[in-house]
Amino acid sequence: MIDKLSYDDILLISQELKKESDIVKELASKRNLKEIEDFATTVEGYSKFLENTVSINKDADEAIEGLKELLK
Repeated sequence: MIDKLSYDDILLISQELKKESDIVKELASKRNLKEIEDFATTVEGYSKFLENTVSINKDADEAIEGLKELLK
């Protein structure tokens, strides 16, 4: 969990951002709207950032649990 969102919630948001950014990039490309394409690429990058954040936090949770076991 990150703040008040579960990891699954964050991953769903990430997937939706990726899907929508792909749609925007395709539409912008057809109309030669480079700035919009760049924006959609930035949104896609943020989507990947969210995925990586979840992965790192899950790894940290596992490491903390391992340390708790060692301290028992």
